[in-house]
Amino acid sequence: MMPIHTVQQIHYLDCLPLRRDVLWPSLTPEQCAVAGDEDALHFGIYIDQQLASCLSLFTVDANTFQVRKFATASAFQHQGLGTALLRHAIAHARAAGGQRIILNARTSAGGFYQRHGFNRIGEIQERHGVPFVTMALNL
Repeated sequence: MMPIHTVQQIHYLDCLPLRRDVLWPSLTPEQCAVAGDEDALHFGIYIDQQLASCLSLFTVDANTFQVRKFATASAFQHQGLGTALLRHAIAHARAAGGQRIILNARTSAGGFYQRHGFNRIGEIQERHGVPFVTMALNL
């Protein structure tokens, strides 16, 4: 049986070191902040007082949310943390009246999002040498 992971709302500054470690190791944590972080919701899971996984949920418009900067520390991957966070973000978007969630998935993570109902809506692109594709989930 998969362990229960407690998702909590966190401050975006708490996300920056994990974003750096997982997504952009060549940057400083401060360089991993993105426009709108101050207004977005940030969710995380702590294990032994260490932030193990986090994601940010941005409001695009009254009907659309965007998942951004989803990161799980390598030592905690494949343990259900990402699934717990994504399900929490989906439930939050639904409860807020959202009709759609979009995200830009690294192509290496596309299968994870497809297992959660996301569909590819764009062509593969590359940013900073990383291939990604836009995906969406209708709520």
